[in-house]
Amino acid sequence: MREQDLSELVAEKLKWLRLPGMARALPSLLERANADNHTTLETLSRLADEEKSSRRQSAVRKRVAEARFPEVSTVDDFDFDFSPCRKKLKTRYLALHDLAFLSRGTNPLFIGTPGTGKTFLARALAYKACTDTRRVVFTPTTKMLNELAGAEASGRFERVFRRYVRAELLVLDDFACLEMDGGQARLAFQVISERYDYRRSTAITTNRPFAEWTKVFPDALNAQVIAERLTERSEHFILDSRSYRTRPKTP
Repeated sequence: MREQDLSELVAEKLKWLRLPGMARALPSLLERANADNHTTLETLSRLADEEKSSRRQSAVRKRVAEARFPEVSTVDDFDFDFSPCRKKLKTRYLALHDLAFLSRGTNPLFIGTPGTGKTFLARALAYKACTDTRRVVFTPTTKMLNELAGAEASGRFERVFRRYVRAELLVLDDFACLEMDGGQARLAFQVISERYDYRRSTAITTNRPFAEWTKVFPDALNAQVIAERLTERSEHFILDSRSYRTRPKTP
């Protein structure tokens, strides 16, 4: 059998074995092995590296898709020099990107006025977790509550609830921004409490300080307990500068 035919046959076998990274890399690695006189073991090692890289890339794509980002944000695109409060939080925020906070169950809390970058920072942190193949869910709070309420009415509650509870990082955008009815408050309490019990990290963005949460939740005690469970193990990032959206645009 000609070498080219054998190479194609081996590639087909690798695909059948669900080793697509190896199959894609095989022709170029064989060519390099012949040119540079690599040993069989060296070539196998490089093939294994290609498969490992391929699987990691696939896992990252899967995590990003499952997170359901409205758009992807990365920390490299954030202007920390725009305002003093951004500069002040930079070192602490970037320290979170080693993702050690996930094993501690720490909750990153982004609090401040609209347009100051809260959602961007939360989304960039969530994307970083995805690149480490962590399970992430990013959602507007009202969307989660509506989805849970609909699932409860249709008998799908446990399945939908598990998605929000089991994520290694849950990001609730615009938390405690809109007034909740009793049912929504109960669902929010269930999610936060379950994640608190299992020490899973929950990040929130909110434009309301904790003292104003009683305006959102129908039961003041409910608001207090949720706030306490979010803040017991947390990192606070206060953004109280002018809106980034109103900055002068460069021509």
